[in-house]
Amino acid sequence: MLTRPIKMLVADDAQTMHGIFREVAARSCGLIELVEASDGRECVKQLSGGEIDLAFIDVYMPEMSGLEALRSARHVGIKTFVTLMSGPDSDHFMNLAQQLRAYEFLRKPFTVREIEAIISSYRRVMGPTKVLIVDDSMTVRRIVQKVLAGSVFRMDCYEAPDGETALAYCDRVNFDIIFLDCNMPGLDGLTTLDRLRLRSSDAKVVMISGETGKNYEVRALKRGAAAFLQKPFQPLDVDAVLHRLFGLRLPDLMTWADGHADGEDTALERSRSDVHAPVGSGGRNAPAGA
Repeated sequence: MLTRPIKMLVADDAQTMHGIFREVAARSCGLIELVEASDGRECVKQLSGGEIDLAFIDVYMPEMSGLEALRSARHVGIKTFVTLMSGPDSDHFMNLAQQLRAYEFLRKPFTVREIEAIISSYRRVMGPTKVLIVDDSMTVRRIVQKVLAGSVFRMDCYEAPDGETALAYCDRVNFDIIFLDCNMPGLDGLTTLDRLRLRSSDAKVVMISGETGKNYEVRALKRGAAAFLQKPFQPLDVDAVLHRLFGLRLPDLMTWADGHADGEDTALERSRSDVHAPVGSGGRNAPAGA
């Protein structure tokens, strides 16, 4: 958990946009330190310094596009929490934004409150999340832990091989989330869920199952589970559940359908003619709201 001000980068060649982010920083009462860049090369330089916590990067910038700047940063291992920005006609960049591991894509014009909502999500996503994985199969527990490692949330994972061990863990550790398998020998998942509820645990229980046809989802939700995931599930499935459970707005990028765009290199090449369009009055590089 950050104990210092958040270092936030805005990279955009429109001064109107810089004014909006200055207002956000001013409203934070010192909790945000704003860093500004007006072209893609300066954006890469700031990101490469490794001190930027989160960044808002415009797709259309001189010298180097925002997409190329982010790609360069990702190539050298920079994992900054990034939101890309562009005009309302930006759907053709969404798949590439996903591939570059952007968190969100904001369409101009947007408001101060939309920026602040992303900053709030950043604080929760980067905060510690204690997770317990309960499954009688060690292989499944490791698979689930690998899936969770791909989530945008930072998770500290514990494992339990059965319901009794899980209950004992919960007496000692305050978990935020428990991923609990329905079908286990001995104390099964639903019975473990009942006992967790009786103990008034604050943990949100996500029931998981690889079986179909047993109505597990309906039964689990009726008995107090916070959510249900059918195995096999992916990091985006986990992210969608955790956003809902933590009261966060689900980013548009997480709901963007897979498989309707080309690979990263092809998509980047295809986008270059648009991204490098000349700057002109009222054109693609016009300030938000222009």
